[in-house]
Amino acid sequence: MPLSVHDVGHRVVLRRTAGERDGRPLFADVLGELVTWGDVVVVRTADGAEVAVPRTEVTAGKRIPPRPARRGAAHREVDDLELERIAALGWRGLRTEQIGGWLLRASGGWTGRANSVLPLGDPGLELDAALDQTRAWYAEQGLPALIQVPLPARDDLRDALHARGWTDAWGALVMTASAGDVLAHLPVRDDLPPVEFASTPTDAWLAAYHYRGGALPPVAVQVLRSGDAPFYATLVENGTVVAIARGALDEGWVGITAVEVEPAQRRRGLATHLLRGLLDHGTAHGAHSAYLQVDLENTAAHALYGGVGFAVHHRYLYVRAPD
Repeated sequence: MPLSVHDVGHRVVLRRTAGERDGRPLFADVLGELVTWGDVVVVRTADGAEVAVPRTEVTAGKRIPPRPARRGAAHREVDDLELERIAALGWRGLRTEQIGGWLLRASGGWTGRANSVLPLGDPGLELDAALDQTRAWYAEQGLPALIQVPLPARDDLRDALHARGWTDAWGALVMTASAGDVLAHLPVRDDLPPVEFASTPTDAWLAAYHYRGGALPPVAVQVLRSGDAPFYATLVENGTVVAIARGALDEGWVGITAVEVEPAQRRRGLATHLLRGLLDHGTAHGAHSAYLQVDLENTAAHALYGGVGFAVHHRYLYVRAPD
């Protein structure tokens, strides 16, 4: 059966024209995950590169079985929606509601992830009815309706929301890596103190965290403590907290959030030292892979994490209701 939009997210092989020789057409095969099916077809290959092929150049294609999972490759094998499900376990809404396969989350407005819909499946209703219920529920919480749309897995939903007047707000890249691969990239820094860990955030940890540059509201502490196995990393030097981060352990993954280095202490390698401590702690508790989210415009963070073994897995955008 030929490829179609229903094959997006699946492993495929497509044949494309690649010029001609001696009057005969040449062809090339592209193998990987189908990311986009439209006027331009995009396939993500095993090395993470995205190959864009004009639809007019595609001569044949078919869906093929997924690659067998390899040791150390779990971060590449998990699909966008499954990874978002895991990430939602590590950063939870304080109030939640289900509409079929949609998870509605509210937490006093602090952070997008804790105050948005995560559409992992079908809502079990016509889209307009699901959106009406969504807007009514968020109105009860005193919040605007916001949907976190994983891309490219839910391109269809984003298009449908745009057609109804919803608009893109902001978004992030989700990056993943094998924990062991990253640890192999990171040096052991004997010149720095070891990273300290706690099961609850201390007052000193909270004082060092400035989400988007602002002070933490009371609801933030509740969100930060949510989850089955969060942990809080602190780097103390000469009696002063110089860097912090939060980790969450779920289903073999360690989620890394709330990384902050004191401005006066930057460019000393504290972030990578902290990252090594987080992954050492995570692997000691059964983690095989790691994920983190980075603002789309934060090119410095893209370079930092990309340089130690993380790769972009997918992205998401928050799409906001009209008015």
